[in-house]
Amino acid sequence: MSLVRTDHHPRGQMIVLVGLVLTVVVFAVGLVIDGGFGLSQRRAAQNAADFAASAGARVIAQHIGGNPTLGTDANVQAAIVNELAQNGADPVTFNAAGGPQYVSGNGTVLGYVGTGTIPGPACSADPVNCTAGVQVRSNRHWKPFFLGVFGVSQWDASAVATAKGGYSNAGPLPGTLFPVGISLAFFNTYPACDGAVGSSADCQPQHLTPGNLNVPGGFGWLKFGCTGYGLGQDPPANAGGCGNNKPFLDSEIGPPSNSYGCCTQVGISGLDQIGSLPGNKVSADCSYYIDNEITVTVPIWDTAGGTGSNGWYHIVGFAGFQITGCSGGKNIEGVWRLPFFEGPTTTTPSCPASVPDCDVPHNLGVQLVR
Repeated sequence: MSLVRTDHHPRGQMIVLVGLVLTVVVFAVGLVIDGGFGLSQRRAAQNAADFAASAGARVIAQHIGGNPTLGTDANVQAAIVNELAQNGADPVTFNAAGGPQYVSGNGTVLGYVGTGTIPGPACSADPVNCTAGVQVRSNRHWKPFFLGVFGVSQWDASAVATAKGGYSNAGPLPGTLFPVGISLAFFNTYPACDGAVGSSADCQPQHLTPGNLNVPGGFGWLKFGCTGYGLGQDPPANAGGCGNNKPFLDSEIGPPSNSYGCCTQVGISGLDQIGSLPGNKVSADCSYYIDNEITVTVPIWDTAGGTGSNGWYHIVGFAGFQITGCSGGKNIEGVWRLPFFEGPTTTTPSCPASVPDCDVPHNLGVQLVR
């Protein structure tokens, strides 16, 4: 008489079951990790598209403003290439399907970037059908960390953004002004620079010195946020209040420059004066703006009054200023550039050429409309 075993190797079944469970667990963990990374890549692709479209629209604004040197198809292309590369996006093919395109104010596609010319009529002749912006598609691809085990060798993320450029209907955003006021006489004396620093007579850096007189070289450090002197703003708590000291000035300079919510408009009676920040400014550090060739937005003043800590400047407008030198904070050097404000934008200037003696500034702007 013999005995016959009838079991089906439960230990072997358990090994298979454990293997399946581990496979599912690894897949789930990989999906979570790679999926989370994929979402971050999707956000990065959108950021790249946003920055590239905005950079291209900035050139479009110069084109609409009538600048034949900077407002060119080649500069639009270069601006897009630079921003995509800076943000880790894949290169794009210009003048071909899927490449960046020009759009009108109502979103109509007018042609590809990279043909050598910006299509459409001049905005001064046809504000509706002219080129008013660009549309850019950004792509990023990467190899998954865990899901590659299951045959997923590459993931891709793409995003599209459209930005418009033109004349700005807005002023500077709150908190974005550099704490330097420059005299109106400077802008009445020197023309705006639209090329590389030092490339022409208009682009030679000008030396400015502190002072309260309305002279071409006059400027003053400003104490934004002081009650009564800062367009009605309260002292910023995060800066330890408002004071005539180097730490307060350094906190305003940044980067980024921080004017603590001040100053989006001018002409408000009694609230368009910003206090002066006198004294020794040896610690002021402008190197970030100099090294990166950044144009900051500065207030323009026409008259000044008071002395010392009670000094003030009467603000009448805003301008772009590229700082090229900052001697310990006591003196600065730079060139005047047209400021760019964030949207909304229009293809029609706020001060048409047909209006004589119109002194409304033709500020340019960029608007992300994706």
